[in-house]
Amino acid sequence: MAVTPSERSSKIGMAVLALVASCAVWTFVLYIPYAFYMASFSYANGDEPGEFSEGLFICLVVGSQLGLFVVSSMGAKHAAFQSEDETQKAYTMFYNAALILNLIMDIALQTYLSYLQMVGVGAHTSDGRLLGSLDSLQEIFESYPVQKSVGNLLFVYCWPCTFFVPFLAEPFAVQWLPRHIGQYIVGAKKKIQGENAEKALELGEMEQGRYADCIFNVILLACIPFIAPAYLAMTLAALIFSHAYLYIYDQVKVLRYVRKFNFSDPEAHWLGMQLFAIPCSILASALVFKANQMSSGSDVLGSGYLQGTSLLVAVVGAAVLHFLVHLAVLELVVKPMGEENDLKSSTLYAEAARECPATYFSTNPVYCRWSALNLCSPCRE
Repeated sequence: MAVTPSERSSKIGMAVLALVASCAVWTFVLYIPYAFYMASFSYANGDEPGEFSEGLFICLVVGSQLGLFVVSSMGAKHAAFQSEDETQKAYTMFYNAALILNLIMDIALQTYLSYLQMVGVGAHTSDGRLLGSLDSLQEIFESYPVQKSVGNLLFVYCWPCTFFVPFLAEPFAVQWLPRHIGQYIVGAKKKIQGENAEKALELGEMEQGRYADCIFNVILLACIPFIAPAYLAMTLAALIFSHAYLYIYDQVKVLRYVRKFNFSDPEAHWLGMQLFAIPCSILASALVFKANQMSSGSDVLGSGYLQGTSLLVAVVGAAVLHFLVHLAVLELVVKPMGEENDLKSSTLYAEAARECPATYFSTNPVYCRWSALNLCSPCRE
């Protein structure tokens, strides 16, 4: 059925509302109780969460990503785009936007609750002052207890929650489990035979949603420079290891465990290049933030050249400026380099057939058999 542009816009709006509602439900129903539990630790003098807390956090993050994947996929397909590439583009945008929103809500909530708890237990900064005595948001964020709390949370969010666990479970959940269930169904129901049995056991399709996974992983890595630098090397090593595994897995998947591909145009790849402006912009803002910290020349919190609103404007401005420059370079420099001038051919079909008589129809015995009925079989000439 044909879908008008206004109807598609309405469907896209409903998908966006569904994603926002999913993030809100997950945050307030599942994450807030966990965040209050995590806030009971002071993150000082060895008072930190144990392995059970980290395992629970892994389950929450992986579960939220799985839920957002389902909602994003349903929203993209419900929009009824004309081609599969447009559907994959919509899914990539929905999924990345939902993950970023979910990340912001999680980190902001956890940071606030951790700050309240550490103030309650009398946590100190590196210069001996009470954390609760700090006045500005800049001083609070630059303090060691908050930096350690946010850094630990963000690192666990990256590894293994986002970088590794979903991709480790994917071969079993996407390839092995559906085929295993299909074998049981076909074996148990004798009515399922022929083409229906083949469809129950057929492999899946290779989609372009991997752009969303990789870009979000890089976005997480780009957030690390805002906190203590000790987490940067560990997170980068985790990203390299995870993506090396992901590359090997996708290589095997492409060769052995998919039945078809659908890459009619490079639009999904182009969208991936545009979305990569997000982590680059975050790095630009982190550079401004760290440069301002170094400009003070002392260890006093919040003593950089820029403070308060001016620092916020500089950080956001650097991100926005780099984002616009990134998109402009792609549009004005990269895109023209990839364009090909396709000249329309003036050769007639009869002339092309004389110059190159061997075609799919003239050399395929099936079609030659039909042409033989007209006493004109190219296969015999």
